[in-house]
Amino acid sequence: MSIFTKIFGSKTVDTSSAVPQVAEFVAVLLMHLRGELEPALRGYQEIAAALPGDAPAPFFAAAILAGKGELAEAAESLRSLSRQLSLVGETLPRAITGKLYALVKDQPTLFRLPAVAEICASFGDLLKQEGFLQESAVCFEVAAGLVPDNAQVLHKLGDTLHDLRIYDYAEEVLLAALKNAPNHWGALYTYAVLLQDLGRNDEAITYYEKAARFNPEHVNCQNNYGAALLRTNRLEEALEHCSRAAALDPASPFVKVNLGNIYLLMQEYEKARTCFAEAISLNASLAVAYFGLGSVEQAMKSSPDQVRELYLKALEINPALAEAHHALGNLLAESGSPEALSHFSLAVQLNNGMKNLQKDFGKACLQLGRREEALEHLETALEQDPNDAVAREILDLVQAEKQA
Repeated sequence: MSIFTKIFGSKTVDTSSAVPQVAEFVAVLLMHLRGELEPALRGYQEIAAALPGDAPAPFFAAAILAGKGELAEAAESLRSLSRQLSLVGETLPRAITGKLYALVKDQPTLFRLPAVAEICASFGDLLKQEGFLQESAVCFEVAAGLVPDNAQVLHKLGDTLHDLRIYDYAEEVLLAALKNAPNHWGALYTYAVLLQDLGRNDEAITYYEKAARFNPEHVNCQNNYGAALLRTNRLEEALEHCSRAAALDPASPFVKVNLGNIYLLMQEYEKARTCFAEAISLNASLAVAYFGLGSVEQAMKSSPDQVRELYLKALEINPALAEAHHALGNLLAESGSPEALSHFSLAVQLNNGMKNLQKDFGKACLQLGRREEALEHLETALEQDPNDAVAREILDLVQAEKQA
């Protein structure tokens, strides 16, 4: 069973009551396939006017409009179609593929489904280039429904679903692409990025390794490969791949940030400082670069005010950077500032699973005399990591003091 069965279903289209319209649609589609775009557009528009509930004609008309540069109109046409179909419990991909499969089943020599899928995929490409991600995903779904074993089309769909953060579906589609073409570079790379986004770094490394073998000159692949290795504390290997990325693109601030993080963990602070400073010079609006530089300055015992300003700059650019809230909370707690607690609270809201966050929050509460809250956060820290000996020791001390 195809992975698209759950999306497109097994519903077929009854064409028996509309034979003239069906014959007309086929004739117009054949014109479209031959590249006779203007008469095809007029034909689709006439069919759409005569059959308001029929999805394929306006869909393919929108594809022609997109090819003419009228992308906003084409995208709105897809949105309108989707809304109409949803009222009767139908989806646009299923409505189109259902009709096309029914036509081919009745007369298999009329047209080739792969050729129609190419039109749909090209439509999706045009929409995606202009930022219409949801609409492009619909086009790629149609194309994939017509050629479910085509790895290139599956990759286009999976890549777009990943962009839309529809991770479960994206993973299913990308795995199908790799099943059909195990060495498809785009599917390998996109799946590695998806796994990395999900925190499954060890799995991501396996796919990055293969992708990098096929395309060693791809900067982002080398850089992301290094980042995945960094997250698993394989620092020497991470340095190798990020250094290769830097050689391929010396002007990439993202590569500089990864190198800075690697050198920071290797305690080569001057090199880390240089990397983060270069990243900022290349892109002054990169929050993680300011955060990284703040981390370096803190590790080098620079002025707390200097460190604080760097963390605040990072948060000015990206208020949702949980790591910066956590670091700033720790910094402020050291000076006994109650402001630390607000940053810890924000960090918890943004990423409650961050390493040491609950423990540090609990320690800060203790420093500020808020024992009940400290107990709560320390207990949470141990729930998240029962082997955290430091959190256990602090919690035991607090509980003993409370009982005394």
